[in-house]
Amino acid sequence: MILTVNGVDIVPFIAEGGIKWTRNDIDAPNTGRTMNGLMMRGRLTTKIRLDITCVPLVARDLNTVLNAIYPEFVTVRYTDPMYGLRIVTMYSNNNPASYLLQKPNGDEYWSGITFPLIER
Repeated sequence: MILTVNGVDIVPFIAEGGIKWTRNDIDAPNTGRTMNGLMMRGRLTTKIRLDITCVPLVARDLNTVLNAIYPEFVTVRYTDPMYGLRIVTMYSNNNPASYLLQKPNGDEYWSGITFPLIER
């Protein structure tokens, strides 16, 4: 599996089963059902969304991930199950993380780290 965001390899931070791939259709404004129930569609394009779930991370690794996805738009290189290797512009928003614990050596860990990568 390949997943880099602005050149940062994100794979080591991802939980098992932590990548959810979704194809989203963008339909024309006149898409919908007619009075007799027939579906009329006008798909304009499709956009891919990746929902990422990370393992609990030490603060320095969380910092790496958060800084990689922070820019308004990022370049994502990833293995797409439908298209193969892709390099696309995406964005991310709503990036939660919860403080988990501090180890005796002083390392602080964070959990509940999830974020979307949405094709522009």
